[in-house]
Amino acid sequence: MAKPVFGYRTMLRSTGAVVTASGTESGFAVASLHDFKTFSLWKFNAVTSPANIDVDLGANTEDADYVALVNSNLKTLGGNVRIFADAFTPPTTPRVALTAVATDNVFYLPFAAPGVFRYWRIQISHSAPPFAAQPFIGQLQLGLKTELPHHLAPSFDPFFDDIEAQSSRSEGGHYLGALLRGHIHVGNISFGQAGAPRAAFTSDLNAFLDNHALLRRPWVFVLDTADADFDTARYIKVPDGESPSRQAVGGSWQQLTFELPVETAFMEPI
Repeated sequence: MAKPVFGYRTMLRSTGAVVTASGTESGFAVASLHDFKTFSLWKFNAVTSPANIDVDLGANTEDADYVALVNSNLKTLGGNVRIFADAFTPPTTPRVALTAVATDNVFYLPFAAPGVFRYWRIQISHSAPPFAAQPFIGQLQLGLKTELPHHLAPSFDPFFDDIEAQSSRSEGGHYLGALLRGHIHVGNISFGQAGAPRAAFTSDLNAFLDNHALLRRPWVFVLDTADADFDTARYIKVPDGESPSRQAVGGSWQQLTFELPVETAFMEPI
């Protein structure tokens, strides 16, 4: 049983970062990879393999321990992903081994952090090229994940999934059918009444809330990477009109509760 994970930091949005690709189809900008919008896509301009997405951090260096792809066609195409990083360009040292993309929806891949580097490459490829169609990706994140300090409250639905649907029936009450839009994820991420140590907030959670969640920016959420029933990654955000809550436990600021209302930022198809 693993603790929940937030994936919100991504070096593609770091100050001074330059993101390029080995090819881009007209009308599908590289900037679409890191604009938080899953419907605006980057698309490779060929079906040849591999396709490279490069990140140059300029005067900075960064580490990473996860990569996430949201709304891609790589699972359908039989695509793989591999990560390179070095102090020189183009980076040629593999930091993450070739891994098959397991879903087109929200693919989350954790790995051991290799250390800080200026140059990073995300390579997508096909084991038996060419691709059957041009690969595309809605959002690409590469950075350091945040592991929550506690498991969630028992009231949290571990499957965290529902279907947005509109059904109809006749005047006699008979079922006529339903319009199914997609999977939605609405809930409250909470540590429960016991809360968590204040150090967990000052070290990371406050930065996540103040600089990301409260700005209504989406992030990747995985409940339990060690359990196949609950390791499905979701792309979620704080709903408009709602806010996280942090309150003292037992009258002491050394322990704080955590209530984080969330909703779908990417509706997976039925």
